[in-house]
Amino acid sequence: MKQTVIIYNHYVELSRKAERLFIKTAHTESSIPLSNIDGILIFGKVKLTSDAISLCMKKQIPILLLTIYGQIKAQILPPIGSETTKRRLKQVGLYFLKRLDIAKYLIKRKCLEIEYTFDINLEHFKVKVEKVSDYAVLLGLEGQVSKLMFQKFEEMIRPTSFTFRERNYHPPKDEVNALLSFIYTLGYNLSTALILLKGFDPYISFLHSKRGSHAAFSSDLMEIIRPKLTHFCGEILLNKLITSDDFMKKDDCIMLKKSSIAKVLTEFSNIKENLLELLKEFLIEFEGVEF
Repeated sequence: MKQTVIIYNHYVELSRKAERLFIKTAHTESSIPLSNIDGILIFGKVKLTSDAISLCMKKQIPILLLTIYGQIKAQILPPIGSETTKRRLKQVGLYFLKRLDIAKYLIKRKCLEIEYTFDINLEHFKVKVEKVSDYAVLLGLEGQVSKLMFQKFEEMIRPTSFTFRERNYHPPKDEVNALLSFIYTLGYNLSTALILLKGFDPYISFLHSKRGSHAAFSSDLMEIIRPKLTHFCGEILLNKLITSDDFMKKDDCIMLKKSSIAKVLTEFSNIKENLLELLKEFLIEFEGVEF
């Protein structure tokens, strides 16, 4: 599997040396063959030379510039080529011909991640999902699986000073749900970036329905990493990296203080690459599905 280059730090210089991407920081220098790279995600302040951009475009390597929260600021994309066109046509074809099958597969992948992350046996649910032929029933099963995951999450954070009764959002009504919502947003933004990096359409979805500007395919992919994001939230609370002093109330909404967001982002940067690998595995399998 090719490598996605992720730049977190500020004041990094990306340039070209022959057929390699040269990365220079204040303390280190390194280079990577472009044949080993499938995309570049830039979260920090970076100097990017025109030679490096030109070579990346020639090699069909997209470059995405993102905020510290993972929202896309800009995209530097190769000219639309046969691979990107083929992937998007494949995605449309799968939407019309295999939508339910892909949705079922997404939920089964979510079940596997919950089993691994929270040590729950969901074999009974996976068998039920395989037999489903109705979307409403499928979504009902997904809801039951999520409920079991949140029960385990609640048990996980009992030793802390926080309490968790149920998942709520728009707006979150307590500190734990506020932290979950923020972390899920980071995962959603990461999913969107990877979808664009790989040449797919973030709005053609299989499990979630598009609403307004909502990138529904990003939410589809989010289900695969949601268990790890949920567990990550629990670890932050257990390790007391975030306390009740890190939250504020605005109108009817509980949210993280701006000064506390940096602590979550620092920890999140440590799991980004693992999350990207999970998402990339799915997209490789997705691209290989036959009509």
